[in-house]
Amino acid sequence: MSEGIDQPFNINVQNAQLLVVPLEDGTFDIYKTENKFCNIFADIGIDTEPVWASSDLVGQELVDEIGYAIEMRQI
Repeated sequence: MSEGIDQPFNINVQNAQLLVVPLEDGTFDIYKTENKFCNIFADIGIDTEPVWASSDLVGQELVDEIGYAIEMRQI
């Protein structure tokens, strides 16, 4: 991950304020209010865009939107 992404930060996805907490293993814990919502990670292949995934029961569209917001934060 790039510099500056090691501290928690807020994103707004689907009209919800979410807290993103980067973890040392490269995954991200996502909190809605004070409750952990999910954990997501980027599966990055060679010469491909990252594919965002979660082992939690979260819709792929929402995971993609959260992942995109994280990517925009890294720019």
